Amino acid sequence: MTTVVMIFVLVCGVVAQAVLPAVALLGLAKPPVLLGIVLYYAFTHDRAAVLSAAILGGVLHDAQGSIPLGYSSACFCLAGLIVYRFRDVVFVLRSVTHMVIGGFSAAAITAILAVLFTVQGLVVFLPGGFLAKIAGAGLLGVVTVPLVFRFVEYLDLKLGNLEEAYP
Repeated sequence: MTTVVMIFVLVCGVVAQAVLPAVALLGLAKPPVLLGIVLYYAFTHDRAAVLSAAILGGVLHDAQGSIPLGYSSACFCLAGLIVYRFRDVVFVLRSVTHMVIGGFSAAAITAILAVLFTVQGLVVFLPGGFLAKIAGAGLLGVVTVPLVFRFVEYLDLKLGNLEEAYP
């Protein structure tokens, strides 16, 4: 049942990320819904589920735009595995943890992707645009990731994929 929920949530996430508008004031950053799903699986499930969510979520993220396939998957895998590795030393169920890790992860992934795109000549940033996009992605990650976490957690708990007291 975990796989069915993961696929359903990723499809809902890609639709939400496509429909939600980019915020001009925040460097045209979009809410990182798919990243929130990957981070949820990194906090609550095993490594295979983390990598599955990261690869599938990354491919869906890349398919939305003109991003070469695999770039977001690599970044999502890196973020997911780092969170998975250190989830025993943080408060997994606290929204503050989701806010901090979501904001930092969104900013870091945006920075990595921006550097990769700039080096390959796929994107040209205006002065200050690079930093505005990174800061905007971080702020949107602070807001989006806890909401996504609670939504997916609710589905997993109601469908019996998780117990009330998980790691």
